[in-house]
Amino acid sequence: MFEYAVVIVGGGPAGLTAGLHLSRAGHRTLLLERELFGGNLQHAGRLEDYPAFPGSVSGAQLASEMIEQATASGLTLKQAEVSGVELFSRIRWVACNDGRGFSCGVVILAGGTRFKTLGIPGEGSFRGRGVIDCTPCDAGFFVGRHVVVCGSNDYALRDALDLVEMGAQVTLLVPEDRLDASATLEARARRTPGLTVHHRATLEAIQGTERVERVVYVEGDKRVREQLAADGVAIRVGSEPSTDWLEDVVDLDAGRQILTTPDLQTSARHVLAAGDIRSGAQPSIATAVGDGATAAARAAELLMDLSFGM
Repeated sequence: MFEYAVVIVGGGPAGLTAGLHLSRAGHRTLLLERELFGGNLQHAGRLEDYPAFPGSVSGAQLASEMIEQATASGLTLKQAEVSGVELFSRIRWVACNDGRGFSCGVVILAGGTRFKTLGIPGEGSFRGRGVIDCTPCDAGFFVGRHVVVCGSNDYALRDALDLVEMGAQVTLLVPEDRLDASATLEARARRTPGLTVHHRATLEAIQGTERVERVVYVEGDKRVREQLAADGVAIRVGSEPSTDWLEDVVDLDAGRQILTTPDLQTSARHVLAAGDIRSGAQPSIATAVGDGATAAARAAELLMDLSFGM
């Protein structure tokens, strides 16, 4: 009746964990990811707070191990951007932008979050030409060059430190009076040469010809515009849930995260949500992994209700 027992939308830690558990249990499961399998893990440098690794592990390494485990269990991975979910009495239909579609019994929404943008001049036009989406992917291009990182959170500070470690000179523009990062990262920043921090500094424009050449920012009380030569820019001012296409599918909270019950059921029948995309989720890998396991267990129960097991 169905092509798949479960279709998972999103290939980060929550989606991969759910797929691993469901596939191991014998349920035919498909995971759809529009960008990089591993999700935001692929954007992370060294992770020092993941329980499975007492020391530290790179985000790319952890993503690779999770992908390998999930596919070895029988999980099917496909690259696709999902555009909608249609709900029928016994079937869910997951539609993709390229015209493909997949039928299933249960859908798990695990699309996670994406970096917020500032909407400043040059931010979009220089994407991939100096504006950095994935720091671990692109850091090698900036060895011996100057990169501006904008933000005060863990993402911003981790990316700044990783770029310095790879050989870049980094200026961190912090909009507030102080950093809003973990104590571990702040301690690393204080003892890292090659990292310059400007507080109360707001990025206003990114400029250049073919590639990024400079940034315009204002700093302090005088709010005088300054220019700073730069070869690259990473904007890490927070994240937002990837729920633009879900307004007519499930209920969202004021922050546009998906509302769920404690067992991760959404307002739509046989549609679950796991990881950073759901309301109230703590933004950590451990939480996402736990959500993935919970969603898998609940999906298996729903499949039994449908008298369906694959």
